[in-house]
Amino acid sequence: MRKPTRTTTLFLSMSLCGRILLGLSAATAVTFALAPVTLAAPTASKSIAVHIEGPNAAAIREDILALLPETLGVVEQAAFSKALKGAGQTKPVGDTLVSKAQRKKALDRIRKAGKAAKAEGVIYGVSRTNKKKKKEVHLVYVDENAGDLSVDSAVPVTGSRDDRKKALEELLGPTLAQIAPPPPEEDKASEGGEGGDEQKGEEGDGDGDGEETASEDAGAADRGGKRKRNDVNSALFSVEVGVEFIGRWFDYSDPRTNNLRPYSVFGQPALSIAGEVYPLASTNIAVLKGLGITAGYARALGLNSAVGDGDPISTTYQRINLGLRERLSIGEASQLGISAGLRFLTFDIEAPADLARTVPNVSYTLFRAGLDGRFPVGPVALALGAEYLLPLSSGSVYERFTGASVQGIGAMAGLMIPVATGVEARVLVEYARFFSSFQPEQGDPYIAGGAIDQYLGLRLAGAYVY
Repeated sequence: MRKPTRTTTLFLSMSLCGRILLGLSAATAVTFALAPVTLAAPTASKSIAVHIEGPNAAAIREDILALLPETLGVVEQAAFSKALKGAGQTKPVGDTLVSKAQRKKALDRIRKAGKAAKAEGVIYGVSRTNKKKKKEVHLVYVDENAGDLSVDSAVPVTGSRDDRKKALEELLGPTLAQIAPPPPEEDKASEGGEGGDEQKGEEGDGDGDGEETASEDAGAADRGGKRKRNDVNSALFSVEVGVEFIGRWFDYSDPRTNNLRPYSVFGQPALSIAGEVYPLASTNIAVLKGLGITAGYARALGLNSAVGDGDPISTTYQRINLGLRERLSIGEASQLGISAGLRFLTFDIEAPADLARTVPNVSYTLFRAGLDGRFPVGPVALALGAEYLLPLSSGSVYERFTGASVQGIGAMAGLMIPVATGVEARVLVEYARFFSSFQPEQGDPYIAGGAIDQYLGLRLAGAYVY
């Protein structure tokens, strides 16, 4: 059997897919545009800007944001970059930031940009290789005061990410604790005491404030150990929506009777949606914080089949995935996944009774177990995976044969391309192969040595990671 040439159906299906993808893109753009309002700490009355330039700038900025007290807001990166250009700093500051004799103009521009962006201060850093050939990030904290800088030092970026986080906390922690507004509980306690703001200032010079600062620093460090928003290695959930172009090839090995029909189709559009949820991602509970629930659904649009030049026959292709996945971080950005679950794969040709006895209809209920990985390659990420598929039930085509035994394997490869914070485009190829053997007996109406059932899907999708 083959898929007939039905240009009108294909164009209508692709048009529908295109409109859905355009709608999703528009919704994503609106969501992303509004994200800074949502991400700002609701109780913060002060905000700072964090701007890093040079190699690995995004990862360093994320590590600094993880250290910020909850009551301290963050100016949107795009807004500060615009203010920086408006202040006259149109090029990267570079090594000028390190030279105290040459950086006055740059600091004045940074100060002006912070004021324009309504920031209490600016943490500005330059990631670079110093004269000793060591990689570091030189950080300064620039506020409205033109005197000495409270932060003006370098942090090594070699070694593990945990070492870098610790060094950043030691350098920035005291300044962040000093400028951050107190939590609401401390506000209430201050209102109940005597002396008001003046007394708070006096207490700030004593040992009591040191204990509070230590507590805040410990809290910041604890938050740094928890998940990061929009980070695939610690995401609370992710959602993927896309269009998939599917193919199927079914053929018999060593066929002996004339009632065995092969089948092939390729390029049929289907809609797909998938998601992952990690309920305990915000905790520090080993194993459980990386344990997620996965689900996915795909269905072909307007799929028909035909015998030769015969009339088209409505055909259903549907795939449902349900399972669990353990997410493990490897190094700073790579990820390994261990998964297990069920897949329900249906390919059903609604043929009339006489033809139905020859078409290769399947309805697989599969137990699946596999490994997958995500590995950064420059600005993008490469995804690879493999799985074992054990049919718990297989469908009518296998019920025709004596002694049918079916096994399956699967593989996946893809490219993840970042578009905006938490948003990425994905190009994925998935392949599944089921191989079966039969033990026919003399007089059986269907006789063959076995069969190969193959599926290929090329998926173009957009995903949001929170």
